Amino acid sequence: MDAVLLLLRWAHILGAVLTVGGLFFARFAFLPAVAEADEATREKLHEAVRRRWLPWVIGGITLLLVSGLANFLLFNSTVKSQGWADGQWMRQTNYHAIFGVKFLLALGVFYLASGLVGRGSGTAWIRKDRARWLGVTLGLAVAVVMLSGWLRNLHTGPNLGSGATGVQMGIPAEAGSADANRYENSDAGSAFRGAGESSPTEPPPVE
Repeated sequence: MDAVLLLLRWAHILGAVLTVGGLFFARFAFLPAVAEADEATREKLHEAVRRRWLPWVIGGITLLLVSGLANFLLFNSTVKSQGWADGQWMRQTNYHAIFGVKFLLALGVFYLASGLVGRGSGTAWIRKDRARWLGVTLGLAVAVVMLSGWLRNLHTGPNLGSGATGVQMGIPAEAGSADANRYENSDAGSAFRGAGESSPTEPPPVE
């Protein structure tokens, strides 16, 4: 199971790198570069890049969808089987709500990215203003990445309650309680002073 989770994690990261990295390159490198060319050259370059970028966009979206849904289902199963927070962990952390927002934003990224590399008349309005919609797609992608980081941070598990058994650092409970109580009365610090003010050793008598 650990190997499967690791492979899914790698696939998800690779899909994000392919998709978001390509969007950044197109918006901040490719578009400014071709803007200096004449219209015929721009259209030729856009078509050449579209043909080569399309398989990578489809591959990145496929990796993100498959690995993301698999990770979600496996994590859901783990939370339920281990009974995190008595089965209330998902509700307490709003995990499902955060994941739902992330998933909807990701669908928006997939649609716009597909439209940017597509040829259909239904998405022609996206390609008519590539700079604007590349910027919108990037903004959505950054939001998805931030929500992914939030969800990943929650994967560390529930906080232990006060009644849970924590890790004892080699200090008995009685000793820890006594050390805490010595600071709660009016003689705070007297034990330290008493220990430090022991009677000096008398020199041996001179014969």
